Order: sequence, then structure tokens, then C-alpha cells
Amino acid sequence: AAAPPPRRALKKKESTDETVESAADAAQPASLLQQPKLPVVKHPRRTKTGWKRETGKTKEEKAAYLFLRASDDEFKRMYRLYVEVVEGDLTLDEETRLLVEGLFGAFKELHGALAEVDEVHPTDERLANITKCALHLSEAAKAVASNRMTGGYFAEAISVLSGASRRGFSPKEALAEFDKHLEVITKKRENRDAYLLQTATDGRGGRDTKGRDIRVDAVTTRAIREAGAERRRALANGERKPRYGSSATEPTHTRAHRIDLAHRKKRAKNRSHRFACAQNAKAVATPQFCRPRGVRGDGMPLFSTDSRLVPKGRDNRPLIAEEAAARAVEHRAEKGKKTLAEKAADRRAGGLPDNVRPSRAKSRAGQYYVRVSVLVRKGRKAKKMMSVVKPGTDGYYASKKAAADVRDEWIKKGRPESWMAKEGF
Repeated sequence: AAAPPPRRALKKKESTDETVESAADAAQPASLLQQPKLPVVKHPRRTKTGWKRETGKTKEEKAAYLFLRASDDEFKRMYRLYVEVVEGDLTLDEETRLLVEGLFGAFKELHGALAEVDEVHPTDERLANITKCALHLSEAAKAVASNRMTGGYFAEAISVLSGASRRGFSPKEALAEFDKHLEVITKKRENRDAYLLQTATDGRGGRDTKGRDIRVDAVTTRAIREAGAERRRALANGERKPRYGSSATEPTHTRAHRIDLAHRKKRAKNRSHRFACAQNAKAVATPQFCRPRGVRGDGMPLFSTDSRLVPKGRDNRPLIAEEAAARAVEHRAEKGKKTLAEKAADRRAGGLPDNVRPSRAKSRAGQYYVRVSVLVRKGRKAKKMMSVVKPGTDGYYASKKAAADVRDEWIKKGRPESWMAKEGF
């Protein structure tokens, strides 16, 4: 065996007079106010999966679906018109052929009628628009013949141009809008296809019947999708009857509504149970002025500020307890909302005793009444506001001191219910 090549000798570093102490001094910052720079913490990035998680339809996607649905309806309307003339059932190929032949026949007759007239000056805007649509359709047909356009796109363009000709819309703008919406739908479907492809090989996340996170393997995922596809195929072929009729009736609507309410109640119960379990596991209490807003992937509960305390336009995305509590204080201060304790302190600073309120009625100007909070029913947390009316009085008192004396007397007597009356009596 051949001997390995000799290793190259490393160059010796030139010695310096720098000592260990001088090197340590050089590493220190020049000022106590200047902190030494720490290394940047780099979080490991998730590998790109080729698809992004969907969070519902955006405004652009909703508009695209509405446009394509209107185009589909226009195609079906044209199909029904030609079916009235042709007898028998038509396949999709025959349907497209008749649509194309019928449209070209109508446009040909239109061009023939216009060609017989010398110096045509159409005054009807709709007639001129139909002519423009005919020219666009002729160009599209040439593109299909030269393989520069697919037949499916041509069939959709027919319905778009038909709707544009009937509504007096510019065919160029209609096709441009159709292309824009078609690109949005194509991207969404490509993202969906990438998700289906990856989860069919790697599995996916899911929830069990109690709302807990589980992992569904690839075999189960494919089996569920195949079973769903088989049910849809049997339903389309008539081998399987739909759960509800084609038209909603009162019994079926009531039943579906009842099932939907039960399903929502069950999901809310599972969600609250999952959040309570996460709170107990992490020993995290709900911060003041905050509301529960779900659980993070690592099991950490998230919170957001109560919607009544959030200023308009401010961020209120779910955060962990410490960050949510700090943000809630900022929201409340910016909104100008005060707590009950702060309001009571302001009233005391203004010389108003506890539970004593000035009357808002013009006929009772300068008078005061006693307002207290009592339980609606024993054993329940619900409360309502009541007024304290001393027997022999109408419940309004001439001064703050007189109202405070009535309050103290009512407390000393054990808060008798006979002194209670509905607030604003």
C-alpha cells in the first residue's frame, strides 16, 4: 500500500507580549453602561414542506370562488338553452361541441348581418360589446387549434365572454379578471395537493374524541381518504342515498340545526377541558383583564386582553401569561378603563361615601340614594343592583351624610330584605 502524503507543518504564531490579564481587559467593554455583546441565538428552522397551513379563505380567495361559481352558473345556463333544442342526453364532449358550434353560428350570423350593411356605425353599446366578445372568442379558438390554449380554459372563457356580452362588460377586462381569479384558485389547489401528498406518506396531526392532540399515521390517513372518496362516488352514482333531501324541509332543517348545536357544544367543552388541563400542567393562572385563547403546541396556555379593554387597531394576538398581563395593563391604560377599586377611590376623593350615588333624575336634583349589590339567588354568583329604602321614606335623601346613615343603619339591622327595592324605582 502506498504511504500517505506527508502532513504540512503549521506556521508558528509570532509571540507577543500580551498577557492573560491584558487579553481579559481587552475583552471588557469600554464603559459600564455598554454591555458585552452576546452571541446571537439561532432557532432551528422547520424544514420547508412545500405547503403552508391554511387558516381559512382570504378576501381574494373568496372573490375568486364567487367569480368562478358565477362563470360555472353561466356555463350551465347556456347548456340548458341548447338542451331545449337538442333531444336526448348529452355528454360533456357533445355539450362543449354544441356550445362552440352554437356560439360560432350566432356570431357568424351577427357578422353576416353587419357585413351586408355599408358603413356600419352601431349605436347600441350592447351590440358593439357582443361583436367584441365574438372577436375575442375567435382568437381563443385559433389559440386552441394551435395548442397555445387548453380546451378546459377555452370552455371557461366561453362562459366568461357570454356573461360579459349579456351584461355589457368589457370582454378584455372580464378575461383579465378571470385570469387573476384563476391564478388564486390554482395556487390554493397546488398547496392543497402538496399537503395531501406529504400527509399521505408522513401522516398528519389530529384530535381524538376528547379534543386531545394525537398523531394519525400515513396508513390510517390514506384509509380515511379512500373511504371518503368511495362514499362520494357511491353518492354520485346513486348507490348511496344522501342524508338529507335536495331541498331542506322543516324537520330536516331542525334536525341539522340540533346536530350542529350539539357538535359546537361538544367542541367548546373539549376546548375548555384541554385548556384547563394545560393550565394545571403548567401551573399558570389566568392574568387579570385577560381571557383564555387556546393552547400552544408545546402545551403552554395562551391569553389575550378582554375585548372591552382593547383600543381600536391594537394587536391582541394570543400570548403567554406574563406577556399577556403586561400588554393588558397597557391596553387598559390606553383605553382609559378603570377598575372598580379605582372608581371607588375616585368617588371617595370627590367626597362621595361608598354605596351612595347622586340621583340622575332632574326632578331629584341634589338628592342621593343608596345602591348595593346583592345575589340573585343563594348559591349562585350572579348579582343585581338594588336600592336601600328606609321605611317611611321614598329612598331619596337630602344629603350624602343622610344617605350614609341609612346605609349604616341597614347594615346594623342585618340587611333586611324589606328595605330592598329595585334600582331606579
